[in-house]
Amino acid sequence: MGTAPAERTPPVATPAALHSTKSRRSLAFLAIAALPLTAALSACGGSADASNANNQKPTELVFAMPPGTEDGELGKETELVKGYIAEAAGVEVKQETPADYLGVVEAVRQGHVDVALMSPFATSLAVKNGSVDALIVWKSPGDKPASHCYSSPGSGINTLEDVKGKKVAFVDPGSSTGYFMPKAMFVKAGLEDGKDYQSTFAGGHDSALLALTNHSVDVACSSIADRIIEAGAIKASDLQEIGATDPLPLGVSIVVNKDLDAETRTKIANELATKMSGNKDLTLLGGLTDYVIEPGADVYQPLYDVAEAAGVNLEDMR
Repeated sequence: MGTAPAERTPPVATPAALHSTKSRRSLAFLAIAALPLTAALSACGGSADASNANNQKPTELVFAMPPGTEDGELGKETELVKGYIAEAAGVEVKQETPADYLGVVEAVRQGHVDVALMSPFATSLAVKNGSVDALIVWKSPGDKPASHCYSSPGSGINTLEDVKGKKVAFVDPGSSTGYFMPKAMFVKAGLEDGKDYQSTFAGGHDSALLALTNHSVDVACSSIADRIIEAGAIKASDLQEIGATDPLPLGVSIVVNKDLDAETRTKIANELATKMSGNKDLTLLGGLTDYVIEPGADVYQPLYDVAEAAGVNLEDMR
């Protein structure tokens, strides 16, 4: 199968222990899973405390989230998470916002960032390449589709089979819901990128859908069309759904720099696992009830399987 490159436009937890709470809330984490992972660190002004390299306790921590998480309701929730980290570690926490998801990975790897919240595929890539340590991973958010693909009403593109010979806008080569899951859906439907359809990367979920409504592409895939409609960027009448992906096999992860000292890691893991799970004030970032602390790489195997099924080699995405 080819992979023709798309055009760029409270209790103490124990390692690998599975936890569950009684909360009925589920993590609406797709806002994070939707965010992209691209090519390089281009904006990270802070640096993690140099004492971490000696496994000493840091005097301050740097927390990173991808771009697009600093404003609105998501920004408010990010501030809460940052506060939980500060409370757990007992030090000041600064926040950095690298330009993209691989920027977050690279910032953690290089020691500019101590703690980060990342989407499923971004984490699986970083863990596979040994760039970060996964501190917590939440289990799958349920059986809802991870993403959807759309055409323009009246275009004659009514099913996935109709995508043949058309141009598709994905979000970013590392977006869980804007690339991996939709591409896997196309493969499952017998459609090969570069052969049965041509693809482009729009750079964002809004950009992908706007490309569709502007008729620059024939199909666009996104997990947050409802939010983009609510924001007024497009109308519901602009979109016709032609396919829904499988659910994501895992939720978001908290990752840390490999040199972060053991005591601080444990405190942060316990604090975030307890306070983010089922948290009614974290409708976008928190709520999933099942998680694993210090999961290691094996827990991400379902994501590697999805990537393989989609014809994407994670090793090629460094």
